[in-house]
Amino acid sequence: MQRLLWTLVVVNISWALATAQNIYQERDDAGDLPRTAQLVQSAGAQGCQTPVDQIQGTMGENDVDMYVICITNPAAFSATTVGATGWDTQLWLFRCDGRGVVFNDDFGGSIQSRIDNSTNCLPGAGIYLLAITRYNRFPVSAEGQPLWDPLGDPNAIRCADGIRADQPVAAWSGITLAEGSYTIQLTGAFFVNENGCCVTASGDVNLDGCIDDTDLLRVLFAFGNEGNFLPEDVTCDGVVNDSDLLRVLFSFGQGC
Repeated sequence: MQRLLWTLVVVNISWALATAQNIYQERDDAGDLPRTAQLVQSAGAQGCQTPVDQIQGTMGENDVDMYVICITNPAAFSATTVGATGWDTQLWLFRCDGRGVVFNDDFGGSIQSRIDNSTNCLPGAGIYLLAITRYNRFPVSAEGQPLWDPLGDPNAIRCADGIRADQPVAAWSGITLAEGSYTIQLTGAFFVNENGCCVTASGDVNLDGCIDDTDLLRVLFAFGNEGNFLPEDVTCDGVVNDSDLLRVLFSFGQGC
């Protein structure tokens, strides 16, 4: 039975690879930290509305490739290299502020990886940073401490569980050789716009495609909050204030 299930998984992934329409190709070299992560954009693609089926790139020596993607429904999200990449991968997901969300090394007995929200690690809809590495490259905090427990189960899909799980990634530890090309197969992921992590600049705070009273209430309840990449901070200036409230009011009804 297990062999049959595994065969079905590989067949489904192969079919998805063959039928994928919206493919993002790495441009030059994607960065390895939030401030240098590459925006997954395409001409004609609408941020958080147009799905992206694949990300393709190349892994260099000691390389980490990090991409900015949109996830509107965590339950529908998955990213996998199983059946799509021939070397030992690791997949990581971070918040825009660099804090760890979910990770997998070896999925289903393979040396490739898959992450999803089956362990309820994703806090909700929003913009996330998806990173791929070769095995034995791990994210660490500014103090050099791990965001994920290096002794944790490599086969599990794990929320950030290291001693610095509450800290943003500041660097990567471990040494790896160069590898070849890779493909990350995606479901429930979307292109982003030029604002990247500030995707709610349109005023659609909850990313449901409609700017309405729900978005207005979100801004009101978050009024006065400060920080980077707050979804209610639609003006992207680091604070939720009357400017954000006005932005939502002026855009009220769009997309509904």
